Amino acid sequence: MEMSSKRRIRRKSCTGKVQFPDLTRATAASIALFKNKGERVGAYRCRFCKQYHIGHKPGSFIQLVKGQTE
Repeated sequence: MEMSSKRRIRRKSCTGKVQFPDLTRATAASIALFKNKGERVGAYRCRFCKQYHIGHKPGSFIQLVKGQTE
C-alpha cells in the first residue's frame, strides 16, 4: 500500500529531528549548538507535529542578515 504524498512529506519533516515541547528549550538548544560547534540554527514550530525543532536558516535569510551587518 502506497502512502499519500502529504503523509510522506509529514513523516519526512519530523523524522530524525529532536522535538522540543516549547520555544524556550528549543532556543536554548540552538544557543548551545552555536557555542559548542559554531552552528547557526534557529528554533521553529513544526506545522505537522506542533512541537519545536531547530534547523538552519534558509539561504536567502542568511544573505539578508549578512547584508545588514556589513
